[in-house]
Amino acid sequence: MSSDVRPRKTGIIVFSARILSVFTGSFFLLMLTRSLATTQFGLWEFITDVVVFASYPTGLLTYWATREVARGKVVGKTTLVLNLLASTIGMGIFLAFALLSYSSIHQELTPFLFSLVLVPLSYWNQATLALVGGYNPAIGAYSLLVSEPAKLIVAFPLLFVFNLGIYGVIVAIAVSFLVQNVAATVQLSKVTTDKVDLSLGKKWLSQPHVPALAGLVAAMGVADTFAASIGQGSTLLAGYYQAAFQVATLVGYSLYLSSALYPLLLRRSETEPSDLFKTSLEFTLLFAVPMAAGSIALASKILYLLSPRYVVSATALIILSLAAVSSSISWVVDQGLMGRETADIEEGNRTKRILSSDLAFVSLANLAYSAVYVSSVFVIGRFTPVTASGIGRFVDYWATSQLVFNAVLVAGKSLRLARRMKVRISRSILSYIGAGTAMGVLVYLLSASLLPTTLTNLDFSLRLGGLVGIGAVFYFGLLLLADEDVRAMARTIL
Repeated sequence: MSSDVRPRKTGIIVFSARILSVFTGSFFLLMLTRSLATTQFGLWEFITDVVVFASYPTGLLTYWATREVARGKVVGKTTLVLNLLASTIGMGIFLAFALLSYSSIHQELTPFLFSLVLVPLSYWNQATLALVGGYNPAIGAYSLLVSEPAKLIVAFPLLFVFNLGIYGVIVAIAVSFLVQNVAATVQLSKVTTDKVDLSLGKKWLSQPHVPALAGLVAAMGVADTFAASIGQGSTLLAGYYQAAFQVATLVGYSLYLSSALYPLLLRRSETEPSDLFKTSLEFTLLFAVPMAAGSIALASKILYLLSPRYVVSATALIILSLAAVSSSISWVVDQGLMGRETADIEEGNRTKRILSSDLAFVSLANLAYSAVYVSSVFVIGRFTPVTASGIGRFVDYWATSQLVFNAVLVAGKSLRLARRMKVRISRSILSYIGAGTAMGVLVYLLSASLLPTTLTNLDFSLRLGGLVGIGAVFYFGLLLLADEDVRAMARTIL
């Protein structure tokens, strides 16, 4: 079993799908902010965190499934069945968290119970993503192109015709999950020809240390909203933060350009690991820099489009845009560290080797970051007053803590990687920063005259989209004129 995975081709396919999902995702976010009160928006993000917590057990299985598939094993059907069985445990975890937390944030239990359906769908989704990640990441992109429009088609009437509020959001996400899962499973037919082997699950579970850490990292990575809401005793301020964070998340889509790095390193591609890493990092930053620059320059305008009340989070969006670039770099470094690691296939004391390997290091480093970051967010939530002036300070402190701790994390992991392989950084990255800065200044100056607040929502959104297009043309035009490496990359892509 094999698939054709090439770093730039796969990266472009996955990233292109994510860029298209920027439009669907932005529209969905606009629907949420326009149809939900801030506390309800924060509650939805809180429920999302609980679904992630409940999905923790799936990581004990999917972690190894990705590595097995990348190395040519056919374990798809076994992975799907084991995750379906594990989802029953997940539903129990979800109910426990819901029952223990809903009163602490002064919300009703009903939305949590309605969201229970998301748990088995999440387990299915995690299983397909794990198989896709090892076999061919482009499959995930194709599935996304189907599921994102389905989400909008379902959400619009539920939110604006039937006014179902958060219940409409839950149904739309459930439909999106279902469509994406079915589409991915169908495309994974070559890796689901195996017979269900429960003993394989026993083997995977016998080495739970690194997957358990990785799963804990994933859970802690989204626990900030949960911690802030518990600390504050409300989902109000989390709603203001999430408005900025969801926009900054779009900047982080650039990390999908490195989606081919992990499976290629696991397969021992003929390309030098250092060259693969350089290509992935360079390609990621080529798009991360202008997306961050645009978000920084247009922060208040973008949030005004979501809803005028969220403009107070503009400074937080600027900070979070920089944090998103840092997170993208962190992702590429993680792929470089874990992809070159062979401790899980070497003979001997496997557990001891794995615990001293980069597989464990990456999880421990990310976990340490998450623990410190989430704790700081809880403290910020506990001691920040819920006042008009306190809202801005709260989201700014929250965003700053994410940026600072993430930057420290990236520095530590990068030093580790530099000791493992020869890391070469392209000079073109300086060109990206220069062109991105110039583009940011341009769109900021143009926005003052092109985006007055007197426009209708439709006119404002169309002009904002046009301004983004102008910025993109300006940025890539500058690079094509000034950087030979970018011109060579463009010829290769085309």
